[in-house]
Amino acid sequence: MSNPVALKASTGSRPKNAFTSNSRIPLDYCDGPTQRMYAASSFALLQACKIYYYFQMTQSDYAAGFFGFILWLLLDVLFISTIHYLRIPWLELPALRLIIAFLTLTIFNFVLFTMREVPFGTLAQSSTSILWTFVPSFSRREASYHADQDAHLLGRHTVLITPYSSAVMNPEDQCFCIPVANLPVIEQPEIPIIFNGSDPYAIEYTITSFETGTTTTHKATGPFKESSSVFKKARSGQDGVSVYTLQATLPGAYKLQKLLDKEGVDIRFFKGKEVFVVGCPEARIDHHKVSLDRCAGKGDVDVPIVVQGLPPWRVTYKRQSKLGTQELLIEEEPAGYSSPFLKGWSPPAKQDYSWAKQHEMNLSAHLGLGTPGDYSFQVTKIKDGCGNVIDLQGLVSRGLREPEIRHVKVRSRPLVTMKCDPRKPIKIVTLGDSPKAKIDLDIKNGEGPFHVGFVYQKNDIEQPEPMKDVVIPKGQESAFITANRPGLYTLAHIKDDHCEGEVQLPRDCTVSVATLPTVEISTTTIEDQCVGAIGVSIAATFTGEGPWKVCYDVYRNDQLDRANVCQGSDKPRLTLKMTPELSGAFKYKFKSVSDKNYKAIKINLPPVFQNIHPQPSASFTEKQSGIRACKGSTKRLGVQLVGNGPWDIRYQVIHKGQSRVFTENNIVSKTTNITLPAFENEGTYSVDLESVTDRSNGCTKALSVSDVVIEVSNGPPTVSFQCEAPVEFPEGGSVDIPIHLTGGAPWYLTYGIEGQDSYSAVKSDSRNALVTVSKAGTYELRSVKDSFCKGNVVEQAYKCVVVQSERPTMNLKIDSIRFRGGPRGDVPEDEISPSEKISREGDHFVLPPVCQDADRSLEFRLTGKEPFELRYKTVFKPAKGGKDVVTERKEVAYHSTMRLPVITDQPGTVFYHLETLSDSIYKDVKVQHEKHAVVFRHVIRTPPKALIHESTKKQQFCKNEVAGVTDKIAIKIEDGAGPYTLAIEVRILDVPEKVYMHDVVPNKHGIYEWTLPAKFADVGVYGVSVLRVSDSNGCSSSNDDKHSSVEFEILDTPTIAPLRSVRDGCVGDKIEFSLQGESPPFKVYYSLDKSKHESTLDSHSNKFSYLATKPGVLRISRVCQTIGRKQCCTQPPEELSAQIWDLPTAKIAGGSNLITNLRDGDRAEIEVTFEGEAPFSFGYVRREAHFDPKQPDHVGGHAEKILEKKKLSGIHDKKYSFFAAAEGTFELTFIRDKHCQVGREQ
Repeated sequence: MSNPVALKASTGSRPKNAFTSNSRIPLDYCDGPTQRMYAASSFALLQACKIYYYFQMTQSDYAAGFFGFILWLLLDVLFISTIHYLRIPWLELPALRLIIAFLTLTIFNFVLFTMREVPFGTLAQSSTSILWTFVPSFSRREASYHADQDAHLLGRHTVLITPYSSAVMNPEDQCFCIPVANLPVIEQPEIPIIFNGSDPYAIEYTITSFETGTTTTHKATGPFKESSSVFKKARSGQDGVSVYTLQATLPGAYKLQKLLDKEGVDIRFFKGKEVFVVGCPEARIDHHKVSLDRCAGKGDVDVPIVVQGLPPWRVTYKRQSKLGTQELLIEEEPAGYSSPFLKGWSPPAKQDYSWAKQHEMNLSAHLGLGTPGDYSFQVTKIKDGCGNVIDLQGLVSRGLREPEIRHVKVRSRPLVTMKCDPRKPIKIVTLGDSPKAKIDLDIKNGEGPFHVGFVYQKNDIEQPEPMKDVVIPKGQESAFITANRPGLYTLAHIKDDHCEGEVQLPRDCTVSVATLPTVEISTTTIEDQCVGAIGVSIAATFTGEGPWKVCYDVYRNDQLDRANVCQGSDKPRLTLKMTPELSGAFKYKFKSVSDKNYKAIKINLPPVFQNIHPQPSASFTEKQSGIRACKGSTKRLGVQLVGNGPWDIRYQVIHKGQSRVFTENNIVSKTTNITLPAFENEGTYSVDLESVTDRSNGCTKALSVSDVVIEVSNGPPTVSFQCEAPVEFPEGGSVDIPIHLTGGAPWYLTYGIEGQDSYSAVKSDSRNALVTVSKAGTYELRSVKDSFCKGNVVEQAYKCVVVQSERPTMNLKIDSIRFRGGPRGDVPEDEISPSEKISREGDHFVLPPVCQDADRSLEFRLTGKEPFELRYKTVFKPAKGGKDVVTERKEVAYHSTMRLPVITDQPGTVFYHLETLSDSIYKDVKVQHEKHAVVFRHVIRTPPKALIHESTKKQQFCKNEVAGVTDKIAIKIEDGAGPYTLAIEVRILDVPEKVYMHDVVPNKHGIYEWTLPAKFADVGVYGVSVLRVSDSNGCSSSNDDKHSSVEFEILDTPTIAPLRSVRDGCVGDKIEFSLQGESPPFKVYYSLDKSKHESTLDSHSNKFSYLATKPGVLRISRVCQTIGRKQCCTQPPEELSAQIWDLPTAKIAGGSNLITNLRDGDRAEIEVTFEGEAPFSFGYVRREAHFDPKQPDHVGGHAEKILEKKKLSGIHDKKYSFFAAAEGTFELTFIRDKHCQVGREQ
C-alpha cells in the first residue's frame, strides 16, 4: 500500500525536552528509527510467513483452515503485545487503537483461512489499508506513499489477443438415458461440451432416431446463459475453459455439425463423434399385489420380473425373511443380442441402430421351498448395457415411486405323533354307560383346525378299519383320539387348512380293558407282656393298577367309633397297625378298594375283631415353661392319666443338681393335681414324671414326657416412693412421682390419696417408674406384685406429699423498677445529665431519653421458682422514619433479680412489650399490670453530625488564574439540638492547629460558614477537618472519615509545542505535538476550518497526534489538564496552524476493470483522467495478463510479471490517453498534483 507524500519537505527540529522516551530498549543502545525499522520488518516477515502458509494449505480441508486461523491469531496477538511492551518511540499506541488493530488482524485471519472464496489480493489490500490508519508515520521524509492509494489510483485496462478456440463434446464418453413413462421423476440428461478460448454463440447438431433411423437437424442461437432451456452455460473453469450442456429430449444418436462464437468465427471440434442417448432401464415385478402361498417341501417357486431398456441388464433385488435380508443379482440379455458396448461387436455395412432400441424381457427370481417362513421380493436397482443405473429403492424412499413388493408365504406342514408308551397300554374302564379312553396326540407346526385320520384294528387277523377324521379346532391346546374298544389304533394322515402333513413315530397305540381291583387281608394280634393284647396288625394285598386305596369303619363296643377311614399305598401290599389308646372290643369292617382305573369298588370281606387292653400313661396338663413362683411358696400341677385305673404316679423335683422323689397313690380320676413342696431356695426347679402304675392289672410304665420348669424368685417384690420433699406442680398441670421397685418385671401396683378409699392401678416394666398425678394431697402406696408373687410396701417410703405451686410474678411498681447505667466513658461528665426517673403515660411506662449508644438496663424483682425466662418483643421506630422493626427476644435470670438490656444502638423510639414469664414450674405466664399489657417506651436521641459540605470539598485553583484566596468552609450540621460546639483542625503546610467554636447556630439549611484563618499563596495542598461536634442535650460524635475534611490545592498549567515546524500537509499526514504538565491525561482543543474538536490523550501519553482525514486549516486553540474536578487550561504563546491539502486521484478506464479483446494488428486506446490541482504527473505499468477463474470478469493481478514501466509529467489537462497494441494489463503506480502525491514512483 502507499502513503501520500507532501511536495515540500519539512524543516526544523523537535522542541527540547518536549518528549521524554520511556522505551524499554535504551535509545543510546538502539535509536528510535532503528527500533521502528526492526518492528516493521518483523511485522512484514510475520505476514509473509502467514501468506506462504495460506498458499501451502489452499487444497486442505476446513480443519486445516481453522487450525491456521487459531495459530496465526495467537502469533499476531503475541507480536502486538511485544510491541506494546517494548514501548518503541512513536509506536506506543493507545489502548483503543491496540484493540482496533487486534480486531482488524482477527478479521483478516478469519477471512483468509475460513472464507476461501475471497480473493487474496483484494483481502490483503483492504486489510492493509485499514491497518495502516493505526500505524503512525515515522516522519514526513519516510512516508513516500499513502496507505489508501486504492481510493486514488483506480481502474485497470487489460488488452488480450484472442487465440483460436476449440470444443469437445462428451469428453468422458458417457452414455445417457431418457426416462420412460414409468420414471417421470428422473431429470432429462444433459450432454456436456467443453469450450476452450471462447464462448459459443450458435450451435447446430443432429439426432438420429434408434427406432426409425431418420436424422433431424436442430439449431440454437445465443447468448447462452445458465437459465437457457436447451443449450446453457454450466460453469466457468480456469484458463478460459468453460462448460456448456446440451439437453437431450429424445433417444437417439447426437452429433455436432457446427459451432460459432460471438464474432461468427468457427469453433473447432471433432465432427465424427456420436453421443448415444437411450431409454432408461426399468424393472417391475408382475402381479406384485398378489401374494403367493406355498407349502414347505421340495421344489421352488418363481417370482416374475419384467425388465426394459438396453441389454444386457444387471438387476439387483433383495429378499427379506426372518433370517435377514439378502441382496441378490440377475444378469441376463436376449439370445443373440450384440451392441458396440459388448465384446465381439461387428459394425454392419449399413448404419443400423436397432441394437439401441428399447428391449423387453421376462426374468425370474427363484425361491426354494425347503425353509418355511414369510418372504418378500423387491427390485432395488437396475443397470443397462451402457452403464445407466436407476436406483429404484432410492426413488421409493423419497416417495417418488410406489414400492413393488411381492410376498411369498411358505407354510410349515403339520406333524403328528401319538403320546403312547408301547410298554404301558392304555386301559379302558368297563364301568359306566360308554366306556372309553383318550389317546393324546402331539401336533406340531401348521395352523388349526387340523384333520387327523386314523384306522382301528381289533387283532392281527382282522383288517384295519378306517375311522372318521378327528377335527382339532383352532386354538385348542389338547388333541386326542377317543378309543371305545380294545385293539390297535394307528394314525393315517393329518392336514390343516393349507397343507397336507406328515405322521411321525410313534404312530400307533394299543388299547386294552382294565381289570377291577381286589384286596385280600390277613391279621396278627399285637401282644404286650404285662397287659396282653394291645392291638392288631392287618396285612392287605391288592390286585389291579396302582396306586391303591382301601377304606374301612371302626367300631368300639358295638358302637361306630370312626367312619370311612382310608389308607393309600403305591405298592400292592399294605400293613395297618391298629393300637387304640382306649380298651374295649374293637371291630374293623372294610368297605371299598380303589386303583388307578376304578374308584370305590365295594368289597365283601369278613370283619376283624380284637379286644384291646391299653397301656397306662401320664402327662402334665400345664405348659412346660414360663411358670414362676416366690421363695417359700408352693405350686399345684395338673396331670392327665391313661388306662383303666386306679393309678399310682411317681415324680421328682430337681434343683441345682439335687433331686427329691415324690409319689401320689390310688388316683381314681383321669385328671388330678399334684402339690409341690414349698420352694426353699431361689432358682430354677424341674418337675419330671418318672412312671405310672395301673392298679387294675399291676402294670407299670416308665414315662418320657417333657418336664415342667419353674422359676423361683429370691423374695417378694417391694415398692417405695422416691420423694424426700413435697413435690410441686403447676395449676391445671400434673407432676411425675418417682417410684422404686424390686423383684422381677413386670410389676402391678396400686396407690391412692390418704383418707380416700379409691385407688389407681398401674403396670410398670422398669424398676424406676413414674406415677403421674394432677391433684394435691398425700399419696400412699397400697400394694405391689410382680411376675412371681405378691410383695410388700416399704413402710418408711410409702407416702409422698404433692402440693400446687404459686405462679411466678414480676414487681411492676415504679418505685421497685430500676433504670440503671451511666454516661459513656468518652463523653465528659458535664455534657450528659439525663433524668433516671421512670414515669407513666396512659398504659405505657416511659423511660428517660438517652443518647445513642448509652449504656442502660432495666432491673426487675421476680417471685417464683428460678430459673426465670422472660419473653418479650421490641418494636423499633427509626427516628427518620421507615418500616418498624419487630424482634422477638428472651432474657434468663437464675435469681430473683432480672436485668433487661436497653437497646440504644440506633436513634429512634423503642417499645418493649413484656409478654410471658416462666419459671421451673410454670411455663409462659402472661405478664400484666393492672390487667393491662406491660409496655415500656424509650426514646434514643440522635447524636449530631458535622461534615464538610460537598460544595467546598477538594477545591482546586489554577496558578495562572488565582494567586491566593480567602474562602469560607461550609459545614453541614445535622441532627441533635443546637446550639452546637465544634472542634476543628486546620493543617497549614502539614502543621496542625486545633480551634474550638462554641454556641454555633447553623442557618435554616443546616449550613454553618466558617471563615478560613489563612490565605493560599503557593502551589500545594491545604486541609481543614471537623474533629468533634456536641449539642445542647449532651450528645456528641467524632469524625474520623474523609467526609469531615476538605483540601485545597493550587495546580500548575500545561504547555504545548510542535515536534517539528509544519505549515502545510496532505490528507493522511500525521501532525504531532509535545505536551508538558503535572500529570496526564491532557485535553487538546483544536479546529479544522470552522469545525471545532477536542481530543483527550491517554494517561500514559504526552504526545498529541492529528491524522489529517480531510482538507482544511488546522488550528490549536488551547490545551488543558484535569486533576480531580478542576481543569487548568493554557493557550499557545503563538498560533499553531497548518494547511491540509486533499489528495489527487487518477482513474484508468474510468476507474473500472476494462477488458479489450484484439485481433492481431489492432490497437486499444488507454485513457487516464485526473482529479486535483495541475500540473499532474503519473506512472503506470503493463503486467502480464492473467485470467482469474474465480472472477471470470477479472483479468490481471499484482503477482503477475511486469512487462513495461513508464512515467509521464507536466500534464495540465484533466484527461490523458495513449494507444497500446501489446497484450497486458495496464495499472497506475502513482499520481502527483501541485501539492500531494499518492503512490510510489517505480
